[in-house]
Amino acid sequence: MRTKDYKTTLLRRLKDPEYAAGYLADVLETESQEAFLLAVKNVLEARKTNFSRLSKKSGITRQAVYRALSKSGNPRLSTLHGILKAAGLRIVFEPEKKAA
Repeated sequence: MRTKDYKTTLLRRLKDPEYAAGYLADVLETESQEAFLLAVKNVLEARKTNFSRLSKKSGITRQAVYRALSKSGNPRLSTLHGILKAAGLRIVFEPEKKAA
């Protein structure tokens, strides 16, 4: 029996903005910064994002976008905000749910 390729399935699902937002929120809450930056790259890849256009739209140089999302990236909040906004996403905060 043939199994589906995980990355192909993930990229297909990440085209949905609601799924992408939930995916990023979950990774941010449960994983490392490195994993979160990889998740952002996955969302951009799923949307077939042109980094030159993203750069112009966000006002962040293409090189800075690549550097911010690299394995050793440590982007400023303003850089991350600009990248996500240009991709049609935003950072949202909500109170933590209290245990029952």
